[in-house]
This record gives sequence, structure tokens and C-alpha cells, in this order.
Amino acid sequence: MLNIDKNLWENTEAKEFGEYENLELGGHVIVIRRADKYTGKTGNESLRVQVDIDKSDKQGGFFQKQFDEDTRSDKTWSNSATKYYSLKKENLAMLKGAITAIENSNPGYKFDMDETKLTNKKAVGVFGWEEYEKQDGTIGVATKLIQIRSLDKLKDVKIPKVKKLDGSYVDYEEYKNHKSTASAEEIFGSSIVETDTGSDLPFEI
Repeated sequence: MLNIDKNLWENTEAKEFGEYENLELGGHVIVIRRADKYTGKTGNESLRVQVDIDKSDKQGGFFQKQFDEDTRSDKTWSNSATKYYSLKKENLAMLKGAITAIENSNPGYKFDMDETKLTNKKAVGVFGWEEYEKQDGTIGVATKLIQIRSLDKLKDVKIPKVKKLDGSYVDYEEYKNHKSTASAEEIFGSSIVETDTGSDLPFEI
């Protein structure tokens, strides 16, 4: 016998595979929910930025909804909506580019090295696909926050190239056509039910 409360079962909305909403790739208006200094297992520091889709966007509240519907006791904010910027000297250009985009998108705001003040700031988030290795050794595809850009660049955003497991990049349409015979689970499964963290970060932390 399954140990499931009968009332809980009766009041749970049924969902079949394919009914889950997927985030559209490309540009979205985002709002920063949290920004903090993150220290990885190797001791390297980064700025961790966690975002949601802004309510002005047609998919507003996308990641908050995911979080609210996650019933796991150890749930965390979606890795798809989390971006890590290395604080190493050689990587600061990427961070400064994102900060400049946020400054340009929020009149009157000037970054003063206090990362907590990034909370509630708006910008454009560019979302694309990245490959990763599943626990069974097969390759999955996850939707990731690839870049932060200025609000005035939203109309210019195109779906970014897909980052493959070997570090190379391939045009999105070419990759999608190649995957056209793959199952929906292979293409979208990771963005629905998996929150792989750490192994696919753009630098060692």
C-alpha cells in the first residue's frame, strides 16, 4: 500500500507529461530576487545572481511558480535562473558587463560594490540551452540564464547558440533539428524536473 494521504491525493491536480510549461528561449524581462557572494568548494569566490521572470513579461513569475510547486524538503531556487560570475581578475569583464546592463536598466542606480542592493533591479535575461551529463552517463539539455543585458536590448535578443558538453557551440536551429527525433524527455526533461548544480558552471568553484 502506498502511504499517501487520501485527502491530499483527492485535492492534487493531475498532470500528464507535456502539460508542464517550458520557459521560452531568448530574451525575457527579469527581476533579481537575490544576489550574494558565493564561495565554492575550491575556495573560489563568485557573485551569485538569482532571478525571476518579471511580472511585466508574458511568463511572469515563472521561477517563483516552479519553486512554490516543488514539494521537496530541500528545494532550492532553480539553477536555470541562477548565474555565477567569477570574481577572479581575468573574469571581471563579464561581471562588469552584467552590472553595466543592470545600471542602464535602472535609472539612478549605480553599483557601489554592495551586491545586496542588486535585489529587485530589472534587466533582460537571455536564456538558452546547455548540455550536461546525467547520472546515467547520457546527455541532457537544460535551460540556463546565459547573459544579462540592458532592457533596451530586449528586441535585439536572439536565441543563443547551444553550449555542448565539450565546450563547443552550435546554432540553436541546427541543434534543434538534430534533436528532432529525440524524445521530449531528452530535450526538456532537465528543465522540468532536474536541478543539476555545480557540474555545469562556466568556471571551477
